Amino acid sequence: MRKIIDANGRIFGLISFIDIVVFIVALVLVSAFFVRANVIYTPATADASANVTYTVRIQSVRATNAALLRPGDSLYSRDHGSANMGTIVAVDITESYAAEQLLDGTIVIARVHERYDVVLTVEAEGSVSGGRFFANRIVELNANAGYRLFTRYNQFEGTLMMIYGGL
Repeated sequence: MRKIIDANGRIFGLISFIDIVVFIVALVLVSAFFVRANVIYTPATADASANVTYTVRIQSVRATNAALLRPGDSLYSRDHGSANMGTIVAVDITESYAAEQLLDGTIVIARVHERYDVVLTVEAEGSVSGGRFFANRIVELNANAGYRLFTRYNQFEGTLMMIYGGL
């Protein structure tokens, strides 16, 4: 029968005690990194429930896609398990413009042919926790953040421009 620790300091003659400790420490550090990086903060208790109104800007979409965005449609998040992001209350469609560089190096702002910018005004039942706004108590709302959203008839990427109310 073998000894538990041999003359070289190995457990059952196979692996060093120090190797086991280093492996366990590395395993704990890697798991702590992944847990910390993949946690989404959701408030257990919100400071206050509030109706939050915010605007989302969608750049350079076709006229048919813009026409499918209508007041009264529900808005959902593709990144948060189809969480309800609120109801569209207003749709503002304008012509799309972009900065383009000419052959001589000058930059001009020109109309993008057959493309439109859309600004959605959305009302959501939300909460405020620690000065942070949440739509449907799940999705944190951040100004200038990009969101992948969809309605029943359309999907798009938009930038949250402004947040109103909630306090």
